[in-house]
Amino acid sequence: PAHPGRVREGMKPSQRVIRTLWELEKPTIAAVNGVAAGLGAHLCWACDMVIAADTARFIEIFVRRGIALDAGGAFLLARHVGLHKAKELVFFGDELPADEAARLGLVNRVVPAAELEAKTREWATRLAEGPTFAIGLSKRLLNRSLEASMDQCFAEEAFTQALVANGEDMKEGIRSFMEKRPPRFTGR
Repeated sequence: PAHPGRVREGMKPSQRVIRTLWELEKPTIAAVNGVAAGLGAHLCWACDMVIAADTARFIEIFVRRGIALDAGGAFLLARHVGLHKAKELVFFGDELPADEAARLGLVNRVVPAAELEAKTREWATRLAEGPTFAIGLSKRLLNRSLEASMDQCFAEEAFTQALVANGEDMKEGIRSFMEKRPPRFTGR
C-alpha cells in the first residue's frame, strides 16, 4: 500500500507550481490547444487568463483513474465555477469543450486554432506594455479577496494605492491623460 507520507511528498512539486502561478506578481496566460486534463487543466485554472483554441478540451480526469482530486483542483475549480458545478466536473470527469469552459468562466476567450498563438501574443504584449506594477498588485488583491472580509479588502486596497501612488506608472498615466496621448508605462 502507498504510504501517506510518500504520497504527500509526491504531490508537493505540482502543488508548488500551482501556488507559484497563483501568487506570481506578473499576470499569466494559458494558451490551450488540445486536451488539458488533470494537472494540465489545473495549470490553466491557476493562470490569470485562459485563451483556448475552439478545438481544446478540458477534463477533470482523476475520477476516470480512481484518483481523488489533487494538484490544487479543489482550491481552484470551486472558486472559478462554484461548488456544485465543480463537483459535477470532478465526480463525472466528463470532457468540457472550450466553448462550454468559456460559458462557465474557466476560459476567457475561445479562438480558431489557427489564431491561438497570435491572440495569446496580443494579450501578452498588452499586459507587458501596461502598468505591470499596478497589474501585479491588482492580481494580489483579487486573489486575496476570495478569502478576506470587505474590511480586509478595503485596508489592502488603501495600502496598495499608497504603493502605486509613489510609482512612475501612475504619474505617467495621469500625465498622458492630461496630454491626451497614450501612456508609456515602465513597470515602476
